[in-house]
Amino acid sequence: MRESELLRIYRPLYEYLDGLNIYGVRNLARAFGVNAPTSEKKHELIVRLIGVASGIVAPEPRSNKGARVKSAEVPPENIEQVRRLLAECKEAMPFLAGPDSAEKAEFHDSAADRRTSGGYADRRCIGILECLGAGGRLCTKDGARTDVFVAQSCIDEYRLREGDLISGYAGERREGGAEVVQVIGVGGLAPSATRALFEDFFAQFPAERISLSSSACAPMRAADLLCPIGKGQRVLFRAPAAGGKTSFIREMAHCAALADLRTVILAFGRPEECSELSAAVPSASVFAAPFGALPAERLRAARLALAYCKRIAEAGGDAVLLLDSLAELVRACAAEADYHGERRAEVLSFAERLFASARRLKGAGSLTVVASAPSEDGSIDRFADAANSLLYGSAEWIAPGEGFGIDFARSSTRRADMLLNDAERASAASLRAQIAQNGASGMAAVLQSMKKENL
Repeated sequence: MRESELLRIYRPLYEYLDGLNIYGVRNLARAFGVNAPTSEKKHELIVRLIGVASGIVAPEPRSNKGARVKSAEVPPENIEQVRRLLAECKEAMPFLAGPDSAEKAEFHDSAADRRTSGGYADRRCIGILECLGAGGRLCTKDGARTDVFVAQSCIDEYRLREGDLISGYAGERREGGAEVVQVIGVGGLAPSATRALFEDFFAQFPAERISLSSSACAPMRAADLLCPIGKGQRVLFRAPAAGGKTSFIREMAHCAALADLRTVILAFGRPEECSELSAAVPSASVFAAPFGALPAERLRAARLALAYCKRIAEAGGDAVLLLDSLAELVRACAAEADYHGERRAEVLSFAERLFASARRLKGAGSLTVVASAPSEDGSIDRFADAANSLLYGSAEWIAPGEGFGIDFARSSTRRADMLLNDAERASAASLRAQIAQNGASGMAAVLQSMKKENL
């Protein structure tokens, strides 16, 4: 951590220590494990003391350098005051857990402290990093670009990746806008040069279910037993026209948000539907590129949303990426591939790579991908083979008041037994037997029972 950053975060502690005489600072430095406290001036000694006491730097090795200071031992209340100020400063550190907690805040140092040692402006910034070839730019939680740029040197220094949620300080640029000059947090944690990469983790079968029982929708509650969805699942919901594909995505987003999962929605539908998704699930990040958006805009939104979800998963969190719809992404890939020519194969494969990214990471978090697609589109057939949870929508089973229906006779989840306990497995087997034996009436009875449980 740079000295200017340390002084900004631990300013109350610095001011307290600066108010003591040099002998008091030296004794406190010894008490917290700083060696040779007589060899430096007061300012440098305070910086070392704060670094060691806060754990920012490793404990110093023992040394015999420096003369003994002829003064009394450190009063216990002084040590306690240092510890109290350390705790208060750490609680106030601007490490934010997510973009939902971002607020516009201004920092105003006193005129006496406007030195060139830091060069930092008063603006705190937070956003998702989008890489632009040379350098990058911060985006809002919904993928909209801001006026805050990130220099390539800053990306290299802090080992930043596209999709990182960055908090820090920005200064004004001569060309206009602002530029990040200090990174304080990455994904809510201090910057680290040893972060693991999403692709380096082993993929495992989903073993923890995402609860759908919180939904007021009977098909969704039935799916919780008959076609459970786990963290790290690849879910494909195929339905005919007017089969409720967007309604399914919206209901799935509700369930994910209620389960405290980081929810990201890629919305490629009608403009009013994109707005409706944002209003229906305020905590979700909605990357919208609705009808009329250029293929390049849709691919940009998809790449940034996927990168953001990967950063969450590799840091140990659980992310859910909902795509409405997969067919629109495939069409955008094809259109962009025709434009780029030699990069055609790479662009065409992006939709497949996005869908295949869903997995539970061994030793980290998970990325769940839930995509909707029309049942009559043959270009989606290859995605059905990769899905480990395949749901078929049915206009026949859309009951009054429901936005979509699911044909459970055709729908299934691989390794569903790993997501259910013994009692739930027995209930699921009973319900499936009822559907198989009685057909349409059995399906209706199952959905009716789920409705009754909602009352």
